[in-house]
Parts: sequence; C-alpha cells; structure tokens
Amino acid sequence: MPDYNNWQLKMKPISRTFFKGLIAVIPITLTISLLFWMAGTAEFALGKIFKLFFPDSWYIEGMGFVLGLVVVFFFGGFLESQTFRRMFHRFEELIIQIPLVKSIYTAIRDISSLFSSENRGKFEQVVLVKTASGNSQQIGFITASSIEETSPTFITEDQVAVFVPFSYQLGGYTVIVPRENVVKIDMTVEDALRFIATAGVVGNVDNEKT
Repeated sequence: MPDYNNWQLKMKPISRTFFKGLIAVIPITLTISLLFWMAGTAEFALGKIFKLFFPDSWYIEGMGFVLGLVVVFFFGGFLESQTFRRMFHRFEELIIQIPLVKSIYTAIRDISSLFSSENRGKFEQVVLVKTASGNSQQIGFITASSIEETSPTFITEDQVAVFVPFSYQLGGYTVIVPRENVVKIDMTVEDALRFIATAGVVGNVDNEKT
C-alpha cells in the first residue's frame, strides 16, 4: 500500500505536465485543422470552377485557394460601388424569397455582419445584466439602445437590448431590459467571450498565474 501511494505521488507531476501540454496543443491543433479544412474546401470548389473555363493543363495545385482569395478581394472592392451594391441587394432580395434558404442565409449574413467595420461598435460594450429574480447577474453585450438612430422604435429611452451568449455552445438570446438593470464592466469582448464560453473556468489569460 505505501508503494502504491508513493507511485501516485510520483505520477502526479507527470500527469499535471501532460494535461498542461494537452490543453496547449488542442487549441493549436483545432485551429490549424480548421484553416486546412477551409483552404481544402476552397481548393476543391473553386478548383473545379477554374477547370470549367480553362484547360486542365493550366491548373496547378493550390490555384483554387488563390482564386478564392482573389474573388473575395475583388468582390469586396465591387461592393464599394453603389451600382454593384444595389445589384447585390436585389440579388439578396431574390434569395430571401426562398423559404428554407432565407432562414439559413439571413442567419449567416447577420452573424458575419457583426465583424464588419460598420457594425463593430454594436458588440463592444460588455455589461452585467440583472436576472428576473434579481439575485444573480449574467454577462452580455449591448447591441442596441434608444440613443442610436437605427434603434428599433420599441426600445424606449430607459431601455437597452443586450445579447447574452450561452456557455459551451454557439448561440444565445437577446433581452430588452431597463438601463438600471445593466452595469458596464471594464472587460474586453475577447475576455468576456472566453469567460462565457468556458462557463467561467477561464478568465483573463493575461492575469492568470503560471
């Protein structure tokens, strides 16, 4: 029995070191895998499109991915033109007439728009929101208030819209609450999302002890 206890004590540093390495390797591995998957998907799809217009002998491995980058860049440049933007909006109007496609497309479009420069300020204020019972608080992000010109008319002067994300999964919900139920906190969006995504297990990395 004493030998077993000694063996456990010897294994603790090894297991602790192993799990530290595991925690460090998993995010890197998943990030690289996701990047390779995105590059492979672009190569597969756009490579076939390239072969439709040009001889196969012209195709070089990786050209589909490069073509994807070029298309995205030029498409963004075209959207700077009001004429092209109007054409694109008309195309969108046709797309959202299709019932199932409308739900998928608008959801992806709205999530993507959060990262645009025009909407960047919409998702930057981190707040604590009082729950209905008033005995606890949740972390959220102010997305709309009556101060803004584009704010919905049903949000009154003493109210704000707050998006509250879920932990350990994508998604969340939006609540409209009185301003008195919201407390602004000095926390970056990245740190708040990390805190929420891990259910509070991981906080500010910069302040963690090593």
